[in-house]
Amino acid sequence: MSAQAGGVEFRRIKFAFEAIAPGQNVPRHRHLDAYATIVIEGAYEQSSYAGRLRVGAGDVLVQPTLDCHANAMLSRGVRLLRLPWPRDSGLGGVYRVEAVDAILAAAAVDIGVASALLVTAVARASRIAPNIERLGDLLAADIASDPDLRIGEWAECIGVARESATRSFSRSFGVSPARFGAELKARAAWLRATESCERLCEVAAGAGFCDQAHMTRAVKRLTGDTPASWRRSLREPELAAATR
Repeated sequence: MSAQAGGVEFRRIKFAFEAIAPGQNVPRHRHLDAYATIVIEGAYEQSSYAGRLRVGAGDVLVQPTLDCHANAMLSRGVRLLRLPWPRDSGLGGVYRVEAVDAILAAAAVDIGVASALLVTAVARASRIAPNIERLGDLLAADIASDPDLRIGEWAECIGVARESATRSFSRSFGVSPARFGAELKARAAWLRATESCERLCEVAAGAGFCDQAHMTRAVKRLTGDTPASWRRSLREPELAAATR
């Protein structure tokens, strides 16, 4: 299932148990809403804004709001459960939680109850660090900390050619380091614009853009629409509910 905004496609998630066939890799794609995945059997690798993450049986993978990632199978098929997750402005990640069996049992009866149990369990759990095995992994972590990172200066600082760093990154994440950083910067602006009442010029300055127009173009490239349009579309249902 998918939805579009201004030509940008967002995949929708079905909250349910699912079996994924062997070899069913998923190329890089976007999700607007946050969700969580409990892996029941099998393993796969995800390349996302949080880095390159390996998940296996018993792991919980939190996919944050406005995420973009690709999945590659590491086993002959995967069984998993996807659950709703609250709006999440972080980058998500992998967690090992207690009482997974109880959450799976609850999901067979009520997805909402299972989701609430999982939120509580993750709040008590430690986040598992992403894989840092390749040059591209290290670069991804540093871009996540500073989306405006200058790739050439970074490569020179650690003593590698810029081209080597870029190739390693693109192999792991499916896009260039520059695009990865631009997406993270636009995402931060979109999150701030849609969860605050700040003037958009202030959002732009706070997110590191030179002006509001620059931010608007970046957000539209990532999401298909402008920050102002997203504000209206996301708040209309809230206003309607408040007047009932």
